[in-house]
Amino acid sequence: MKSKLKNMLCVAFATAFAALPLTACKKDGGDSDAVKVFMPDGAPAIALAALMDSGFENTEFTVVAASTIGERVSLGDADMAIMPVNAAATLYNKGVGITMLSVNTHGNLYVVGDGDAIEPSDLVGKRLGVIGKDNVPDLTLKMIAGELDIELEESDGAVDGKIAVRYAADGPAIMPLIKQGVVDYALLADPAATNAVNNFDKSIVMDMQDQWRDVFGGAYPQACLVAKKSLVEESPQYVRDFLTALKASDGWAEQNPQKTVDTIMEHIRDAQPTLTSLTSEIVARCNIETVFAQDAREECETYFQKLTQLKTQLDKPVLAKVPDDGFYTAL
Repeated sequence: MKSKLKNMLCVAFATAFAALPLTACKKDGGDSDAVKVFMPDGAPAIALAALMDSGFENTEFTVVAASTIGERVSLGDADMAIMPVNAAATLYNKGVGITMLSVNTHGNLYVVGDGDAIEPSDLVGKRLGVIGKDNVPDLTLKMIAGELDIELEESDGAVDGKIAVRYAADGPAIMPLIKQGVVDYALLADPAATNAVNNFDKSIVMDMQDQWRDVFGGAYPQACLVAKKSLVEESPQYVRDFLTALKASDGWAEQNPQKTVDTIMEHIRDAQPTLTSLTSEIVARCNIETVFAQDAREECETYFQKLTQLKTQLDKPVLAKVPDDGFYTAL
């Protein structure tokens, strides 16, 4: 929470959340089936930790491996889910019956290395470890570098005039590369970025969210809450109450970092935990804030437009098209 106003708002929302009557949160029509809410471990789970901790009537929360969240949504297992914004748009474009309710995490990507703050141009001629080839960190790097006319090349060694990118599957996989000095810098999502700083005496040298804002002039939308269109149509009051409680919980995890970890551990299924400890500082760097879909639309459309201009290895757009009006729910 970087500004005094934001801190004041978080306190106000936390107070409202504590007073919210959960008995008003049943699905319309008295349906006894619990609403199933899925989320990946990490920042998305942190965003829902307060609701998981307090309990939200008629709702079943499940934390799963990040690699499975798209399947959970596309197969219809999830009534609601937090997932990457680009993945949600792709599923929507393919005809999966979902709609976006809110953007909930606004970027937790950081470059770690030795020394003080750097700019993207300082990475030219250096070796950069990146998690998730063709996933959010990689796509974000490519969009920013492309806008700045900085060339990337996948290579184990440094390349003159370019950023040499070496990919790893995830945070744990990239840690040995940092430890052994195989890469000069690494692009990671927090809390992995903080773990690298603490374990290998590194520094956070670049905030990718700040870079996005500098280059594209708006906030960075990373993960969003989606719902089945049928849930929104059949149970609008439930969805409104859920969103009200979620907005009111902004700031809770930052104030209760250990309780957040404990709550996530209680709800994790079919996944190896990645969050074993948290601090208020780490939570703050996850940039968690509930912004309703219509309010986040402009920043999302900028993001989607850039994704349509980015090519896959098969020379196809990363995102086929910018989603239409039906992607954004207004309640």
